[in-house]
Amino acid sequence: MFLGPINVRATRKDVQLKVKEEYNSYRDRTAFLFLLFPSTLLLLRSWVWNGCLPALPVQLYQAWLLFLYTSLALRENILRVNGSDIRSWWICHHYCAMVMALVSLTWEIKGQPDCSHMQSAVQLFLLWAVMQGVAMLLQNRYQRQRLYTRIALGKAKRMDVVWGETAGVEGQLLLLCPILFVLQGFEAYIGLLLLKTALVGVVSEWQVVVCGILLVVMAVGNFANTVQTLMSKSRIKAKMRKTKSKQELNQEPLAKSL
Repeated sequence: MFLGPINVRATRKDVQLKVKEEYNSYRDRTAFLFLLFPSTLLLLRSWVWNGCLPALPVQLYQAWLLFLYTSLALRENILRVNGSDIRSWWICHHYCAMVMALVSLTWEIKGQPDCSHMQSAVQLFLLWAVMQGVAMLLQNRYQRQRLYTRIALGKAKRMDVVWGETAGVEGQLLLLCPILFVLQGFEAYIGLLLLKTALVGVVSEWQVVVCGILLVVMAVGNFANTVQTLMSKSRIKAKMRKTKSKQELNQEPLAKSL
């Protein structure tokens, strides 16, 4: 839709790999920014702005989120055309995030008086964004190493990319999965909080309802995909253990005959 009816499939393998590496580098860069921007806003709110966020910095941050999710969705669609194994849900998730960022740009940020009460949902969203930035840094660091190992073992293609929470070994999943589940629960909580504030009349703008629904949808979708990934890994491990047991049983008669 953005690029028009053109062919984005690269004919040369080195060009495809360059697109993939640029996507991974872009994720690394934006993960730091994803952590830096909301952290800076929260610190300035406490130290400079006397507990009340001005509208312009928050809207600039929301505009950056719109740019981020749009660029990620574009790159992921191009990668998928060129053979990467990106699940359709993660692209749909970025579409939902694009819509939410666009809607939030039209949401008036209330100032004084009583801004701490009126901006409670915004503050919670910024806290969630800080947690999301930490999770993105962990994912990019641990999963990139594991993906290269899987490619070397022939269990992944060279065009596969780091995405979601799917490339970690057991110890890494023990670290990442609790963080991801907490993030998903917090995301759903913020969405329900926004819907509650709209229902009780504290904040009656339509943007509150739309953002609340989108946050709940994204949280449920992320949770479902995380559980699906863990179940898939469990089935693969069970199949590997079963194959290994059969091989050991087949080797025992051979050893006795020798």
